[in-house]
Amino acid sequence: MRMKDSAVFTAPTPSLSVIEAAYKDYHKDVVDANGGNREKKARKRESKTRLCQLLQQLVGYINLIGNGKLSLLYSSGFPVLAEKRKGRIPDTPTAAFLVDGRSSGEIAFGFKPVGRDLFYDYRFATTLDSSGLPIWGEITYKTNSFKTYKAGFTPGQYIYFQVRARNKHGHSHWTAPILFMVR
Repeated sequence: MRMKDSAVFTAPTPSLSVIEAAYKDYHKDVVDANGGNREKKARKRESKTRLCQLLQQLVGYINLIGNGKLSLLYSSGFPVLAEKRKGRIPDTPTAAFLVDGRSSGEIAFGFKPVGRDLFYDYRFATTLDSSGLPIWGEITYKTNSFKTYKAGFTPGQYIYFQVRARNKHGHSHWTAPILFMVR
């Protein structure tokens, strides 16, 4: 996190040590809750809520000190969403990824958001045509860029993934296809 060395954000509220401790607690609870009982899962939800509240307080501090100056907001190390661009199609999402899911045959995917008030269309391909190009399946959409899980793939199978942003004015280009082997 760039805030540790920041000359601008010198007294974050809450302190970074408090946030780091809350993150460690949440991470521990996530690991403990994996396949665990209801009590452990409830603890995970509670620690997630606490971490979210602390991060919201920190973002409030950053916005207060940054006072709308993009250079300062960017220097915080947190992502800065672009302003709404009225009457224009959105940019293409970046940093799309596929990783192993929580169980065999499942993958996790995500990407970096490109703005507010958008839908994100995504699609997968599991076969290629005679030219070696992916044959894309059904287009599905989501409203955020958070990591999402999708099951139903065969371990050892190669899959392709693409995403694009969409608003009422149109849609961006698809991202370059990402190839991934399901485990």
